[in-house]
Amino acid sequence: MTSMEFERKLTKFNQLLKKERTYLIKGQSEKLADLVAQKEVYVPIFDSYSGDVTDKMRDLIQQIQQQQEENLLLTKQAISYQETLMRAVKDTMKESTTQTYSNPSNTAYHQAPTTLVDTEF
Repeated sequence: MTSMEFERKLTKFNQLLKKERTYLIKGQSEKLADLVAQKEVYVPIFDSYSGDVTDKMRDLIQQIQQQQEENLLLTKQAISYQETLMRAVKDTMKESTTQTYSNPSNTAYHQAPTTLVDTEF
């Protein structure tokens, strides 16, 4: 593979990483699986290249590294958000121990637990 072809591969890979960034920011996780498959194609190409490394290639490699770090941070942020959301839902769904006295006979009763699924038919 010539250095020009390798530079083109680096450029295309960098474009994939930028697309991945967009998907991560917009929360379009369903599109990420296809993108991962596209990125996997480049691994053997990068492993097998043994030609000279030009200044342009070094610059592209640096851009790729920075984009990968940013994408990793965005991924960690999305995971953290999901964990926080699930923890909040879990805490909300715990059975309430509050007693309410607003019925006509003034007897205490427990409030029904909150659920995500409507079980009434």
